Amino acid sequence: MRAARLLDAQSAELLGFEWLVAAVAPLSSYGTRLFTAIEPFAPGQEAAAQARASQIARIAAQLSRERVAEMSAALDAVADVSGAVARASLGETLEDADLLELRRFCETLERLDLAAAATRGLGELLAIGRTAGAEFYLADAFDEELASQRAELARTQAELDAVLGRERAAVAAALHRDDLPGDEFIVMRAELAGPLPQGVRVAREAPTYLLCELEHGVDALDALTRRDGCARDVAMREESVRARLSASVAQRTSELGAAAVALAELDVTLGAVRFTQRYRCNAPEIVAESGVAFEAARFLPVEAELRVAGRDFVPIDLALRGAAVLTGPNMGGKSVTLQTCGFVALLAAFGLPVPAASARLALFDEIAWLGLGRDEREPLLSSFAGELVALREVLARASERLLLLADEFARTTTPHEGRALVVALLSRMRERRADGLVATHLQGIARDAGVPHFAVRGLHAIPPGCGDGDLNDALRRLAAAMDYRIVRVAGDEAPQADAIALAELLGVDAAFVEAAYRALSQ
Repeated sequence: MRAARLLDAQSAELLGFEWLVAAVAPLSSYGTRLFTAIEPFAPGQEAAAQARASQIARIAAQLSRERVAEMSAALDAVADVSGAVARASLGETLEDADLLELRRFCETLERLDLAAAATRGLGELLAIGRTAGAEFYLADAFDEELASQRAELARTQAELDAVLGRERAAVAAALHRDDLPGDEFIVMRAELAGPLPQGVRVAREAPTYLLCELEHGVDALDALTRRDGCARDVAMREESVRARLSASVAQRTSELGAAAVALAELDVTLGAVRFTQRYRCNAPEIVAESGVAFEAARFLPVEAELRVAGRDFVPIDLALRGAAVLTGPNMGGKSVTLQTCGFVALLAAFGLPVPAASARLALFDEIAWLGLGRDEREPLLSSFAGELVALREVLARASERLLLLADEFARTTTPHEGRALVVALLSRMRERRADGLVATHLQGIARDAGVPHFAVRGLHAIPPGCGDGDLNDALRRLAAAMDYRIVRVAGDEAPQADAIALAELLGVDAAFVEAAYRALSQ
């Protein structure tokens, strides 16, 4: 999949695009070639995106996981015959290895219910060469003349073996031996009473022995000539049979090409089906009007990390239309809420089911991330300057349908100017009719910008600190005490002392925490 039109590289990283690519990737080389060319749907293509997501969800519901695993195994093992088919279409003669791959390709089409009459016929033809070990052999059954010539080769080989056997037996008897080990043998000088027998030639002499070779007689040479002639005839006939089989492949080039396309499409679809089944996804409702709304949505890359740590992801509900502010405590899930929003929109853009109980959203020309998390690589810029450069680029692109996710934008400048910049950002989003969330700790932003205000509920009870310094235990207690639900609030609610409670929970000393509470009360 390609997302360059939809996401810049850092937004893609923060929204888990590479994670998604790996999660829905196909298994075969056919599917991979198609998969790498897939681009996101654009606004105006809502019906096509909806149709694809609905089809994937329907297949995921209809197919058992066992059948999906069986089909996936077949796709993972299928041979890439595109090169062999191309060579056959150019008139080249295929090797046995090529014919084996073509036979396995046709068998895979059968297992996946993709075989048409032409490919089924080719598979049946090549199945004649199946061996007991499921390999390929140019069997006699392919050609009567080949079978006859192989029989003649076997007869002349047996004749040659008999003549050679008689020669070895005669020499062995003359040397008073039961048998000779082969055409080369050693005769010890001490055992030699006279000259060497007829038909024996000395290849090398040593002080104590002679290295000897058999010299074949006329009968053996005549038998060898007949055997070699038959072997040449068989080789020529085998090449003729391979050429005929290659021509059969060439005659089916278009059918094999269509089968490869169907296999690629199935592979890509099945990758999405595996993803849908594994992560309990549902088809979203993709609509023309702006907005992003979902119930019980999950940001899967973070959910996977939490599972490794033995913790659960708390699903998120959100109904966003236009620009809005998101506030909440540190570690309350503001960043993950933004990522979930972008992730759901990303999946919908590719016509994929989404990890949510339900979702209704638009397609976007661009999904952009600003603020916390972006890796500003320009060494001459401060983090704040880097944020402004990223903002300038987003505004310069002037995408008609924009989803903008800003996480603590302008957090590194003064609160007074940071507030002004965030309000200006929200005002520009309203002018552009962009959808998006701006997560911030600054107060009064929603009121001053005239936009809706969402908030993470936050800590519903202050958990006790972890005196033993066990950070993992502290994080588990924090997760248990935190209410991650997103609610819409009126105006700007009074700030909670969640940050100080977090300091206490993570083991900052009691005197420091008490001083912070005193300062807050003043």
